[in-house]
Amino acid sequence: MRIAVADPLPVFRRGVMAILRDAGYEIDAPDDLLAWIRDEQTKAVVITVRSDADWQLLEALHRATADLVLLVLLDQVSVADSVRALRAGAVCVMTRDITPSDLSEAFDAAVRGQSRVPVEVLRALMDPVPPPPVDQPSPRERDWLRALAQGTTVARLAVAAGYSERMMFRILRDLYTRLGADNRTEALIKAQERGWL
Repeated sequence: MRIAVADPLPVFRRGVMAILRDAGYEIDAPDDLLAWIRDEQTKAVVITVRSDADWQLLEALHRATADLVLLVLLDQVSVADSVRALRAGAVCVMTRDITPSDLSEAFDAAVRGQSRVPVEVLRALMDPVPPPPVDQPSPRERDWLRALAQGTTVARLAVAAGYSERMMFRILRDLYTRLGADNRTEALIKAQERGWL
């Protein structure tokens, strides 16, 4: 199984990679996760989620391939964030200060199709909650749409969001699709009509 690790801190990312490499896994740290997962091999991704863009990337990864094993690292694990991550496709949610042995155990369980989920998270998952509207952009996505409408380039948006330009194009393309638009111009017209700009 090939594994990708995504974290904004290079030292932390290398530490997670070393832990999983020591457990016998082949590790990558691709710049473009969406491109990396399109390959036919079985894959897993350990991803730190800290911002709206990270949440969107998590959802995009899950939509891109349903059999991807997604493990999420959060600064602080709460019931609400755990439920959100699991609903977005994660199979396991852990805090970033997890011990190396616990990370290795959780990862081994996840690749075997098992997950350790706290009881309060299970209870929250069983509560019927209506899903958010698919065509509604998040506040951060609305900021991106406003910036694009004002002439900001995708390259500048990518730098501000902490993504490669290529990844930013993919995230925006996914946003346009969710809005029912075929391209940037259509997306901006729809956003203007709905009062998001």
